[in-house]
Amino acid sequence: MNGTILLIAVILIWIAVLVGAYQRIFEMPKWFASPPASFELIRKQSKQAKTFWIPLSILFVISACIALILNWQYAGTRVHIIGALVCFGLTGLLSGLYFVKEVIAFTKIPVDAAQTPELLRRVRVWLRWTTVRDVLQLFAAVFLTIAYIHL
Repeated sequence: MNGTILLIAVILIWIAVLVGAYQRIFEMPKWFASPPASFELIRKQSKQAKTFWIPLSILFVISACIALILNWQYAGTRVHIIGALVCFGLTGLLSGLYFVKEVIAFTKIPVDAAQTPELLRRVRVWLRWTTVRDVLQLFAAVFLTIAYIHL
């Protein structure tokens, strides 16, 4: 049981990493190709994104927390699960404090609005912080994989 729940958490975090990498490499360049007109692509997929990312994140946190409780007696495993939860928690914090608000703001800009230097700066900042978030998520996946190997 200890290993099964942890394996579920490992699979869920790697799904998040792979889908996030796919979005970063293939989707986001389209979203930000010609802002604000290209923001229409974000608007079109935002409901689908929510129905994917929110349940995935909740399932991951639940399974990782249960795995932490079940494997508390194994120091090597425990430390790595905690590391994964901290990294993933930071991605959630970044999302809540910055990404969600900024995406909502982007989608409210009229498609025919002018492409201002300020808007382009905001896009660059958003992409930079997305890279940080992706790296944190990757660290979470690596920590959790190491935790699983420690069992």
